[in-house]
Amino acid sequence: MPDMKYERVYAVWDFYDGVRTGIADLNGAPHYVASQFDETDDDYSDNYKLYPVDAEFMERAMRNWAIYRAWERRFHSGAAKLETHPGHGGIDLEYDELKSWLDGKVGQLQALPSLYTAKFRELPGQEALPGAMLREIEVAWSPSSA
Repeated sequence: MPDMKYERVYAVWDFYDGVRTGIADLNGAPHYVASQFDETDDDYSDNYKLYPVDAEFMERAMRNWAIYRAWERRFHSGAAKLETHPGHGGIDLEYDELKSWLDGKVGQLQALPSLYTAKFRELPGQEALPGAMLREIEVAWSPSSA
């Protein structure tokens, strides 16, 4: 079996027993990624829809992610309370504006015609991060058989 080609994961927006939504490269180009819910299994599957995104989407998404990651580091270091999470709304005006814009754009994105399966792994050298903080990861995509 050939070596898997791992690509950059820029942001993880939803994480529940694994990455559910976020932004990652496919063949070197950024895509919004969304895991698919399997009604039969009543659980999320390993299949993802991928949606190409443009430079403006990426710029806003990366600023949104930077705001969240700064809060996440403070929170897991004990310097911020959960109530200050920017996703609660009304806490960080820039975050709120970015999230609103991004949420609107996600609904307009066009998915690639095929589903993909993902294999995620943590990048090395993150031992200094606070314990529960999400680690930087990368992903290897393969066409899904679903």
